[in-house]
Amino acid sequence: MPESAETVSGRVTEAEFDDYGVPGVTVQVEGSERSAVTNADGRFTLEGVADGPVVLLLDAPDYAAARVQLSPEARARPVAVALTWEGGEVTELTVPARAQPETASTTQLTPRDIDSAPRRNAEEVLRQVPGLTLVQHGSEGKGHQFFMRGFDAIHGADLELTLDGLPLNEWSNIHAQGYLDLALIIPELIQGVVVTKGPFTLEQGAFAMAGSADFQLGTPLDERGWRAAYTAGTTNRHRVFTSYSPAEGDGQQFVGIEATHDDGFGDRRRIDRGTFNGRVRLFDLGAGGAAYLTGLGSYSAFELPGTLRNDDVEAGLVDFRGAYDPLARGTSARGLASLRYAWERDDHEFALTGYGGYRRLELLENFTGFLINPEHGDRRDQVQETGSFGLIATHESRLLESLALRTGLGLRGDVFSQRERSVGQGLELLAERRELDGVQLIAHALAGLRWTPGERVRIDAGARVDMIHVGVRDGLEDDARGGDTLAVVSPRLTAEWSPRDRWGLFLAYGRGFRPPEARAFSSFDPNRVGLGDEVFTGGAPVATVSDGVELGTRWSPAAWLGFSLAGFATFIERESVFDHVSGVNLDLNGTRRLGGELVLSSSPLPWLSLSADLTMVDARFVGSGARVPFAPWLTAGARAVVTHDSGFRAGLRALTVAPRTLPHGARGATMVRTDATLGYRWRWLRVDLEVENLINQALREGEYHYASHWRPGEPAREIPVLHTTAGPPINARLTLGVQF
Repeated sequence: MPESAETVSGRVTEAEFDDYGVPGVTVQVEGSERSAVTNADGRFTLEGVADGPVVLLLDAPDYAAARVQLSPEARARPVAVALTWEGGEVTELTVPARAQPETASTTQLTPRDIDSAPRRNAEEVLRQVPGLTLVQHGSEGKGHQFFMRGFDAIHGADLELTLDGLPLNEWSNIHAQGYLDLALIIPELIQGVVVTKGPFTLEQGAFAMAGSADFQLGTPLDERGWRAAYTAGTTNRHRVFTSYSPAEGDGQQFVGIEATHDDGFGDRRRIDRGTFNGRVRLFDLGAGGAAYLTGLGSYSAFELPGTLRNDDVEAGLVDFRGAYDPLARGTSARGLASLRYAWERDDHEFALTGYGGYRRLELLENFTGFLINPEHGDRRDQVQETGSFGLIATHESRLLESLALRTGLGLRGDVFSQRERSVGQGLELLAERRELDGVQLIAHALAGLRWTPGERVRIDAGARVDMIHVGVRDGLEDDARGGDTLAVVSPRLTAEWSPRDRWGLFLAYGRGFRPPEARAFSSFDPNRVGLGDEVFTGGAPVATVSDGVELGTRWSPAAWLGFSLAGFATFIERESVFDHVSGVNLDLNGTRRLGGELVLSSSPLPWLSLSADLTMVDARFVGSGARVPFAPWLTAGARAVVTHDSGFRAGLRALTVAPRTLPHGARGATMVRTDATLGYRWRWLRVDLEVENLINQALREGEYHYASHWRPGEPAREIPVLHTTAGPPINARLTLGVQF
C-alpha cells in the first residue's frame, strides 16, 4: 500500500555496489528547506512535503550529485537512487509513476505488495486482489481455479491473463477452456500486476469476461545485481533461485532460474519444477527505439490428489488431505519467446511484438471412481500439445493536445492436437475418448480515442473486432472435419471526472467474449448430467459474450486515507461452465450478475499500511432465478503491511469466503484463511519467513457436488454428493537470500 502522500522516503545506494547503502547523503526538496540525511544503511525519510510532483537534490562527498524527479504517484512509494563516483555528470532520474486507474476498481500490485504475502508461485500473487479468490483443487503443478465477480472462471475461462501484453490463456486446452498455468513465471521477477475487473479497455481480448490481469516482468532498482536464495519448508520444500540484472540498468534486462521440490501437505501433492526467465536488449535504433528479446521456459512433474467425498472423510475411510487414486499425476512443459520493438517520437508511440511458443500437458486423473466403468474404473489420460504464434501492433498518436488516437492489430494462432483415453487400473487402454487435431485463429483490430478536455476529465471510447476461425479433424469419426468463422464486435468505454482534488468518479462499459472450444465443432456430444435443468440444448457453437457496466468512485479525504466503491452488472445471453462429470464445458441458459465492491486503505504511519475490502455479488440464471453455481456471493479481506527503514518488514492477510452455491441445491462451507510474512534485510543478506493458514483451519478450497463411486464390487449410486479438495494446513517456509 502507498506511503503517506506527505512523506517521501527511499534508499540511496552506490551504483557499482548496489547492496551498499550510502550514509551521510543530504537529500533536499528542490525549492524548499526540507531536507534529510541518509542513515547508516542509506535510507532517508522526508516529512511534511507538500502535495504534487517533487524534485529531490542529492549531495554527498565523493559522489556525483543527483537530481530525482517524482510524480505525485511515484512519490507514494519508496524511491531508490544509485549514486556514481565524483567526477561524473549529475545523475538525472525520473521515477516512473504507475498507470492511472482506468476504472474505480482497477488494482495495481507493486513489488512491495507482492513481497507482503506468501506466494508459492506466480498465480498466488493474485490473492492480494480484492474480490479475486484462488483455490487449488489439484496440486501446485496444476492450474488454479479462479473466482471473481460471480464468475467461476475454472482454470481461466473468464479471466484473461497476459504477460507484458502477451496472451497466456490456453484456448481449447483439453482440461479446461482458457486453461492457465503460470509456472512459466518466476515470482521474484514480477515487477507489477495490473488487474482490470470487467471487459472495459481496448487491450482486453479473449477470456476477459470477468476481467484481466497483466503481469509485468522486471527487476526493481534496489534488487538489481546478482541475487541468490534458498528456501526450505515444512512440507519438505526445497527451492533454489538465482538471478542477475545489470545494476546500472533499468531493470528490463535480466536472467533468472529457479528449481523446486516439494512433497506437499498431503497425499499425492509432490512437485518437481524448473523455470527459466530472461530478457535482453538486442539493439537501439535511436529516437527512443529499442528491441528486446524475452524467453521463458518451464517443466513440472507433479502428483494429483483429486477430490474426496465428504461422507467418506466423515466416516474415516479416507484422510481429509488424502487421495483415492495412487497413480494420479501430470507433467507440464511450456516455452514462450517474444521479440518486441518499441519507439516513441514526438507525438507518436509505436510497438510491435512477435511471439511463439510450445506447450505439452499430460494429466492422469479420476474424478468419479468406478461410477461409469464399475469393473475398470473411470481413470482418464489427457494429452495436449500446442504450437502457438502471434503478432501484436499498437500505435498511439496525439491529434490535438487534448485528443489522442489509439489503434492496434493482432493475430494469435494455435496448431494443436488432443488425445484422451480411458485407462484401467494397470494403465491399460480401455477406450479412445478423443483424437482431435486442428488450427484456431483470432485476428483483431481496435481503434479508440482518448479525450482529456481538461485536468479533471478523461474519456476513452472505442471498439475492437475479433475474427475467430476454427478448423478441426476428428480422428474418432473417420477424420471428419468441422469448423467455422465467427466475429465479435466489442465496444469499450471508460470515463473519469474529478470534481475535486483527491476525488474521482468513474464509468465503464464493455463487451467481453470467450471463443468456443475446438471440440464444439466436432461430432462430440457430452453426457450432460452435471448441472441439471439449465443446460442449453439448441444452436450451433458461438462465442460466449458478456456485457458489463461499472459505476464507482475513488476518494482520498486525507493523504493517509482512501477508499474506492464500485457497483457492477454483467449480462450473458448464453452461459458456459465446466462440468467435472462429463469433463467438458457445457452451454447453459442466460445469466446476470449484480454486485458491489468496497476497498478501504490507510497509511497512518510512514511504515504502516492497512487495507480492507468487501465484495458482494448476486449471480443468477435469468429465466429460472436459480443461483449460478460455484462462484461465492461474498468475499472479504483485510491486510496489514509494515516496511521499516531498519530493513524490517512484515505482512498479515486474512480472507473470508462465504459458502458457495453448488449444483442441485447444495451449499459449500465458509472458508477463512490467514497468512503472514516476516522479513529482514541487512546490506547483502535477506531473510524471509512465510506462514500459510496461520490459524490452522481445515480449509475446503475446492468444493463440488456430483455423483461418484469409489467402492468397486458394490452397487453404484448415482446420487450427487459433496466433494472437497483440501487446502494446506499451517505450514512455513524460510528463505535465505544474498545480493551482490
